[in-house]
Amino acid sequence: MEARASFKDPDEIREINIQVSHSAIKIMAEGPDKWRPTTHETADHSIPYAAGLVLMYGRIEPEYYEDPYLHDPRLLDLVSRVKCVASDEAERMEQEFNLCELEVVLKSGARETVRVEYHRGHFKNPMTDAEMEEKFRLMAGKHLGTGRVDDLLRLLWQIESAPQVSALIAATLV
Repeated sequence: MEARASFKDPDEIREINIQVSHSAIKIMAEGPDKWRPTTHETADHSIPYAAGLVLMYGRIEPEYYEDPYLHDPRLLDLVSRVKCVASDEAERMEQEFNLCELEVVLKSGARETVRVEYHRGHFKNPMTDAEMEEKFRLMAGKHLGTGRVDDLLRLLWQIESAPQVSALIAATLV
């Protein structure tokens, strides 16, 4: 997301170079389906697709893993400009942190590099309670109404003091 500020329009981007560990490439950037995912599951586990999304839209939302985004020619063109390369440093440090370096090269020749050692949500870069609640509302809201999400969150925030989990289980039924 930090790299998004270095350009006004994704059409300005010539290439996106991402350096990660070998295992990250094997899991999330190996094979042509990672550059042209056809399902939510493949898109959700694709470094190139996620990079394209955040550079195109400035954020990642659940609907971006569905149609029409999966077939958006402008987004897929941007995704096709992503190159994932295994980094020796990321490989050495994989046990300690999840290093990712992303370089955006613009058609003008300008370059912007962003280095992230701990992705948001990593235990060394934890999400705030407000961020977790926002993400929970976004995901649960697709299946439960706003009132039910509010009730479920109230139960979850007090789970340590709950005498039984039956109310929590009942609140999750769709």
